[in-house]
Amino acid sequence: MNKTGRVIRVLSDRFVVATALGEEITVKARKRHKKDGLLAGDSVKLDFLGGEYVLSEVLPRKNALIRPPVANLDCLIITLAPLPLPDFLTIDKMLINAHRIGLETVLCINKSDIAPQGFAEEIMRQYANVADEIVSVCAANGDTDALKPLLRGKFSCLAGQSAVGKTSLINEICGKNRQVGDLSEKSGRGKNTTTGVELIPLGENGFLADSPGFGALDLFEITYSELMLYYDEYVRFAHGCRFSTCTHTEEPNCEVRSAVERGELNAERYERYKLLYTELKTKSQNRKSWRYANEYK
Repeated sequence: MNKTGRVIRVLSDRFVVATALGEEITVKARKRHKKDGLLAGDSVKLDFLGGEYVLSEVLPRKNALIRPPVANLDCLIITLAPLPLPDFLTIDKMLINAHRIGLETVLCINKSDIAPQGFAEEIMRQYANVADEIVSVCAANGDTDALKPLLRGKFSCLAGQSAVGKTSLINEICGKNRQVGDLSEKSGRGKNTTTGVELIPLGENGFLADSPGFGALDLFEITYSELMLYYDEYVRFAHGCRFSTCTHTEEPNCEVRSAVERGELNAERYERYKLLYTELKTKSQNRKSWRYANEYK
């Protein structure tokens, strides 16, 4: 009667687990599992005890994201749209966080029916050869054919700002009727209707997860001195830099900066790289100052 499965929803005091047979079993949360921070996507073992299933073991994770909080992903679908206006800095951070744990990444441009001329081309200019795939879809018109083949047999998660149409894509692809959000007339930002990560089973052992939208994001477990390693397009040019430890910010004879000046690397993305570098360096210096101040009180 023992079973294995994947956590598809994390509730306040329960977990919903999908088994390989297509069953959905709700189990009570034990204190130790709450403490351990069980995530949607975790693989678990269930034991049948006292007439009900209990969660007996959480299997080792191959990866995990903090935001959205999900484990054992194969692919992160970073969703954006003409409205709300894309937050490119947040997109960069999502790409870096995904790169850190070895995820495939897809940039999915939704609402292509209202995209101004040149919108998709601008996304391509900034992210060609950065994301693994870039596709354009329109959930409102049922046009998701470019995305569907990328989901087969994988566990993918839709992530991005509120109101870019993640839930609409779930509804169209999975045949669901989940509540969708809209833009706030006052702020122009999305209103959240998704409150937690939920996995929707697909055919061929695949899952597609919806996640709450967000307007800000941190980089996790990355230092300023290694940030450049998460920009593959910079790594390709770095062999031409004068210093092997070049950060591509202010060192002389930097081939990455030269490539930006020649138009071989996107200038807007490079400016955001420098912002992230400064942000991480400032945080590091502040932490050192705090530790020093507390050690010598």
